[in-house]
Amino acid sequence: MRIWRYFHQFGGSGHNYLIPDNVEEAGLFEAGRVSPTNLGLLLNARQAACELGFLTAPEFVALTRRTLSTIARLDKCRGHLYNWYDTQTLEPLTEQPFVSSVDSGNFVASLLTLRSGALGLLHLPLLGHQLFCGLRTHCQLVRSRSMVPRPFAQLAPPAADAVQATWLAWLHSARTAFAAESSSAATHGEDSWWITETPHRVNAILTLVEEYLPWLQPEYAPLHGLLDSATDRPVDAQTIEEALTFCAHLDDRLAGAWPTLIENPSLAALGERLRASVSSAARNLRDLDSGLRGIAQHAEHLVNATEFAFLADPVRKVLSIGYDVRAEKLHEACYDMIASEARIATFLAIAHDEIHQQSWFKLSREHARAFGNFVLLSWTGTMFEYLMPALWMRSYPNTLISNTLTACVQVQREFARRLNIPWGISESGASRKDHLGHYHYQAYGVPQIALWIEANAGPVVSPYSSFLALSVDSVAALRNLRQMSSSGWVGAFGFYEAADYSAGSGSPVLVREWMAHHQGMSLLAILNLLHDNLVQRWFHANPQVQATELLLQEMPVSTSVLKARLKE
Repeated sequence: MRIWRYFHQFGGSGHNYLIPDNVEEAGLFEAGRVSPTNLGLLLNARQAACELGFLTAPEFVALTRRTLSTIARLDKCRGHLYNWYDTQTLEPLTEQPFVSSVDSGNFVASLLTLRSGALGLLHLPLLGHQLFCGLRTHCQLVRSRSMVPRPFAQLAPPAADAVQATWLAWLHSARTAFAAESSSAATHGEDSWWITETPHRVNAILTLVEEYLPWLQPEYAPLHGLLDSATDRPVDAQTIEEALTFCAHLDDRLAGAWPTLIENPSLAALGERLRASVSSAARNLRDLDSGLRGIAQHAEHLVNATEFAFLADPVRKVLSIGYDVRAEKLHEACYDMIASEARIATFLAIAHDEIHQQSWFKLSREHARAFGNFVLLSWTGTMFEYLMPALWMRSYPNTLISNTLTACVQVQREFARRLNIPWGISESGASRKDHLGHYHYQAYGVPQIALWIEANAGPVVSPYSSFLALSVDSVAALRNLRQMSSSGWVGAFGFYEAADYSAGSGSPVLVREWMAHHQGMSLLAILNLLHDNLVQRWFHANPQVQATELLLQEMPVSTSVLKARLKE
């Protein structure tokens, strides 16, 4: 929930519904620049928030529409976003805009994920139990703080397994209590945000009921008997389509019961109000349906408008690092390693039939043996290179990619064990600062699995690396994260960016900032763990991905062959 706070707090109007690249704890300095990767993860983070109960569907639609509207205003090159924009002016950050192949691949993957997830919301209950669980988690976090106003102390939320009727009654009581206390609550700092946000969450859920499912409101309980079983339908069965059908059914039942209702003036007035509410709810439901479908169509349009063919080196037949827009020239360097974040861009370019399938097999598959494990070499030995694409792309058991991900985590754990520090080394911020006082950033990695001769581990440990590893070894990753948490590595928006051990004193210097793409990756990794790889299922629900996913099932090289090769 602290991770989601980053996107919720900073992804609003202050940055044109984009997201700042990073926020430093000191003074809450917000770096007002955004990359395509940041943007894609913002869109996906909101999907995760819906699934985890931190956002309602109408909130998701409203926020996502605003972000997509801003994206539509950004200058582009052949459908590609440039690598950096100013979140205030929406102008490219430099005078020489650059299209990054990796960033574009990440953004398109996020858009495909957004498309499927938005359509998926059409088939999920509007008032799912996750909204109550999310609110309960929020309240528990607030109650754990040192300064708890009276409503928080007196209004303990219902049990996790409480029925919807119990929750709705509590929500109405909570709204009244919070309204009465709003003028007298005196809170400061981090406590203030959480306490202020809680009535917003209560109101968001109640607004969902009032504007989309009004028949569930307790005030209409006297009408239930007259309407027979009309209001007995389980709340968790009401998707948008089912709620629309229910609206028509309820209106018919109210009309049929009118001769009875008019005999009791109070019931007649109540029936009139419900009929008006149902009519309004039907309009809102249709708008919500249209909004979700519109988001899916907008995402698909952005995907289809993104050309990849011109980013491929015509000689090497693999993707260049990127394209200089002003000079109209490809960068001479190429992403030519399968153990890198570039494999998702290559995969998508093939899926869109813009480069030949052979490009996948032109990616380097050089192996190394490190700490007893055979593993594909990456450029700098970072966990980001190996594991980031796996947020979206499936890794099938006993395949080249799957074995590589497992070996990468094992190598990282052993490397850290020998240094007696927590594990997880990847590109991240470090304690060194520039002349403006902002944290340095570097691609830290394990040298033993890096092709780059100057690869350096720091050692700098980044907690987001452990979140990425949840899909490979969840038990070890959670144990590692608990160790970091007990050492005080957590701040207002979740785990800090990194812990820098490079000074050699034994105690690390905490890098007290949060980076949008690391926060987003962590949130998606949590969702995949808790919801049966839902991000991957969203991504693979797209037809072009399904038609190409056989590439991900490449079999590994046998151990005997690898041993022979490495002896040569």
